[in-house]
Amino acid sequence: MRTLSCDESRLIADVVGAFKLLLYKCDNNTPKSAAYKRTAISKLRSIFASKAVSEVFTYFCLHGAATSWALRKDLNMPETNAYRALKQLRTLGFIVPAMKVSKANYNKGGPRPTVWALEGASQEEIARAYHEMREKMRETGK
Repeated sequence: MRTLSCDESRLIADVVGAFKLLLYKCDNNTPKSAAYKRTAISKLRSIFASKAVSEVFTYFCLHGAATSWALRKDLNMPETNAYRALKQLRTLGFIVPAMKVSKANYNKGGPRPTVWALEGASQEEIARAYHEMREKMRETGK
């Protein structure tokens, strides 16, 4: 996989290059290729139409997995925005529930936290998200 530069002056060229890699994935001039390109553009439009969804998607691309609690804390995002973004990314097929976290004995209610992961995330990324969430919860006393 080609590594992109972190040079801001090349940002546009890097975005175009990454998009070309995505679009050249299959043969041009076939109905299957045209459908793939339409679907890719539709999914990208759905991700980047919302600031919250694009921030959460970027977080997942960098980390591979996360809980809604970690997203809210790390991105300084309201709870409703985090849950809406997770729902949108799940509907689009980018993330899947990777594991349910067991409740702490002192927890009085609410749903069990879920570790969400990008489709194809590694077990290490999922485990890291779980352990980071546990550590942050201990630090804040939740």
